[in-house]
Amino acid sequence: MTAGTFEGGDFNVIEPGCVLVGWEGDEGRSQEPAALQLKTWFEAEGWEVRLIDIDPFYVHIDLMVVMLAPKLAAVCLESTDPEVVDWLKSKSIEIVPVPFQDTIALGCNVVALGNDRILLPEKSTTLKGKLKALGFEIYDPDVSMITQGGGGVHCMCQSLRRDPG
Repeated sequence: MTAGTFEGGDFNVIEPGCVLVGWEGDEGRSQEPAALQLKTWFEAEGWEVRLIDIDPFYVHIDLMVVMLAPKLAAVCLESTDPEVVDWLKSKSIEIVPVPFQDTIALGCNVVALGNDRILLPEKSTTLKGKLKALGFEIYDPDVSMITQGGGGVHCMCQSLRRDPG
């Protein structure tokens, strides 16, 4: 039996064995009882689980925090709880800051394809520039017709298995 509703944009694998799980208060699309149920399931498997209640304005945690590569995350420092940022840093994860205005336009809603390749929206210019400077290969289609409805490239994807190498 499920404890409530939960959406994939609030489940963020930080690294093997460690996840960040968000929910959006009482009115959000993901609910605290469901997040707590997931926490129980994953902790039973030996995973570390960090829970965070985010403002429903942001819809999902993947609007503010997304992994780009092992030990590298895009984070909106203006909207992400400082305790989450400190937690990420405690795991030696380097932060690529993304401005608030870009995250509202789903500029953090990206997909790490592995091997330093990133799928991001064409309009995610700040993050695109920072990742190109770090040597990433960028795939940046125009998805403006989709983002108008509130979805980004991460929202359109199923989980991907990324083999190392």
